Amino acid sequence: MTTVDDWVHEAVEAAGPRGASVRDVQRWVDEARGEELAVDTIEASLAALVRQERIEPVGEGRWAVRKKTGKADALKRLFGE
Repeated sequence: MTTVDDWVHEAVEAAGPRGASVRDVQRWVDEARGEELAVDTIEASLAALVRQERIEPVGEGRWAVRKKTGKADALKRLFGE
């Protein structure tokens, strides 16, 4: 089942490395999914995705998909040094 967070992640991913603003996400979801999301819903989803380390801020009011880490970095984050 697709959630709002998945849609927001897809929108940010579609924006590429320059990132997406809240309005960019809102426009993408409306056009690609045919759903209208409120700004506060998008902002809450962006905050959740940042906490989950799936996206990261790339400028004032813009977010991009977080770069994938290597296997060694992932293991360090999971189990510590």
